[in-house]
Amino acid sequence: MIVYFGDRPFDAEWVAFDKDGTLIAFEVMWGRLAEVWVDRLAGAAGQETLRQELYRSLGYDPVQQRTKPQSPLAIATTGELQTIMAVTLYRHGTSWPDAHERVRLAIEAGDELSLADLVQPAGDVGSLFGRLRDAGIRVAVVTTDARADTEETLRLLGVDHLVDSVVCGDDGLASKPAPDMLLAASEGLGQDPARCAVVGDTLGDLGMAERAGAGLRVAVLTGAGDPTILARHADAVLESIDDIRVADG
Repeated sequence: MIVYFGDRPFDAEWVAFDKDGTLIAFEVMWGRLAEVWVDRLAGAAGQETLRQELYRSLGYDPVQQRTKPQSPLAIATTGELQTIMAVTLYRHGTSWPDAHERVRLAIEAGDELSLADLVQPAGDVGSLFGRLRDAGIRVAVVTTDARADTEETLRLLGVDHLVDSVVCGDDGLASKPAPDMLLAASEGLGQDPARCAVVGDTLGDLGMAERAGAGLRVAVLTGAGDPTILARHADAVLESIDDIRVADG
């Protein structure tokens, strides 16, 4: 079935979507979480240097409320982010065991936020997934986020029943831009990567697509990627997933 990604047609058997920055607004979730983590780790008076270093290590600008392209916050798994914050604490004089414990507590503080308040659709996800499924096109979600939060996010979006495969950052696979996550989705669905369009907001998504042999690499501008850089590595660049349509008939 022909699917149009902007003006670019592609005969797709399945479409693999990133989650954060592609299906949902990136900064609404991860910017808020980063601020909660850093406040918990460097909230005491006199900790401004540590606060700034934590934000630099994560790749988040709290003034502009913007995640830097290709930064850990944009593409790393939650486990990798925990390690980065623990290393930063260690460099500021905290013992390694205490650094891990403090980061664990900071992550727990972020978990206290309602996921429903952090999930803001980056387009009409339900309508798009429904049209793809009606056309016989399989839908996958491939994300570096943890499985529990991913599955809950899809439920909140009302599309969990429309997704055929979910591959997550805590599934024990090499993370993007390695091809492993997309290849796992391909194997699970019994689909050829060459008949897949991959839609994402970072070079990690596009690199995964290229290395796995995906047929089309599609960048969206609703996340943490730099538009100029994304355009060099994508076959199509869209404002959002709302620029995707299934051909009539």
